[in-house]
Amino acid sequence: MSVIEEGAQDPDGPGGQVSDEADQERGVRERAARERFERARVRTPSRVEGPAIVGSQVFGGAVGRFATIGRRGWPFVAALLSAAASVMVALSVLQKSHCVKVGWGSPGSLWRACYSDIPISGGGSGGPWASGGPGQSQPVLTAVLTWFAQKIVPGGSSLERQQMLFAVGAVIVVICIALTVTATAATLRNTPWLAAHVALSPVLITASMVSFDVFGVALAALGLWAWARHRPLLAGVLLGAAVMARSYPLVFVAVLVLLCLRDGRRHDLTRLVAGVMGVSAICIGLAAAVGGEPFAPYAGWNDAGPGYGSVWLLLQIAGVNIPAHPLTVIALAGWVIALLVGFIAVRVRPDVAFAPLALLMLVVVLLTGKAIPVQACLWLLPLLALCAVRWRDHLIWAGVEIVYFIMVWMYIAAPSNAPKGLPGAAYAVFSLARTLAYVGIAWAAWDSSASARTAIGGDPVHRPVPARSATLVALPVGD
Repeated sequence: MSVIEEGAQDPDGPGGQVSDEADQERGVRERAARERFERARVRTPSRVEGPAIVGSQVFGGAVGRFATIGRRGWPFVAALLSAAASVMVALSVLQKSHCVKVGWGSPGSLWRACYSDIPISGGGSGGPWASGGPGQSQPVLTAVLTWFAQKIVPGGSSLERQQMLFAVGAVIVVICIALTVTATAATLRNTPWLAAHVALSPVLITASMVSFDVFGVALAALGLWAWARHRPLLAGVLLGAAVMARSYPLVFVAVLVLLCLRDGRRHDLTRLVAGVMGVSAICIGLAAAVGGEPFAPYAGWNDAGPGYGSVWLLLQIAGVNIPAHPLTVIALAGWVIALLVGFIAVRVRPDVAFAPLALLMLVVVLLTGKAIPVQACLWLLPLLALCAVRWRDHLIWAGVEIVYFIMVWMYIAAPSNAPKGLPGAAYAVFSLARTLAYVGIAWAAWDSSASARTAIGGDPVHRPVPARSATLVALPVGD
């Protein structure tokens, strides 16, 4: 006969059942508390997130307990955040004030970290693809935009033209960021304040005026909005235009293809691909018809060696040289790896949302590419908003990005003044830290999106197609 010690409880007896019920009740309370926190974090971050609480003091403090959330709708939020984004661009112009005063000559623009492609990219007197024109180094639509900006600038001295072109570029950048913010807020109709991850990101101060990358970002954000509104052909047209501005939106197209195959949305997939391919073919065809070389930037990329920001440049600093063409193979393999990662993620986690998967695949493409330019961070901003990433994680990543922004110019300028410049070993440390920051923000975005999905209202981009209810049509009856 077994003997139960005094004071002990039989796990299968009444005491054990009470303990199990208490654990279950505690688990229910904890889950409810987490859901309430995530709902507050997503809808009213100034109440619960430390960085948002501190930042809200500039605008009058956190949202009050009895405030009505969402009463004015997403258009009001988009307008307010677009105005705030224009201030960030103004700060970017201020950050480059030295070059605005004296020009963008080298190495002065490097030491002052005010380099920009906008006032100096292309100087041809003909069309976009004339000798020395922007079409030699920029994709089709970005080349056309740069050429257009150059054409509306009046004549004058070299410095005056650079200053005017930079001013026109600032207006274009403000418009593009406002479009990105508006499209993101419209996509996140239930939680439009998440678009603040685009409008108020510190990286806008350093990166927004480096190039016209925000043009492609705006087109891509509009394409995602169109997809969220169940307009696959329009989404394909806009994403195709974004691809003609920069190649990164191909990642977004690939993610939508994977999600359509997962959900059996063959009709939407066909219209999406038709829009992307149609716009791409038209842009390339028109460029070729006017005597341009639309593939020249890609040929230049194929012949280029490792660029700034890439892990392959760190190997070169360490004395391991990788020729250009093997690097091209590695970069293309990175796209294949990103597709495999996306395919596996969709199989392992069938409910995966668009934004975290797109961010994960984009980071894979960036880290395996030939270079990660300082303006590449702009492509992450709409995805961070769609993932409802925590502001703490966003600011940590942005802080690393800003420090790298300063250090990379010191490294590039080092040959002109070695004692003043940044040594290769020190640059490698900052570049590696940036690489880890990209991995970290991808992980944080994946985690944030999963925990905040209920508060966001599901996947804000790849929404289920609404069922079409049958309608009765009254036919006219003759006399």
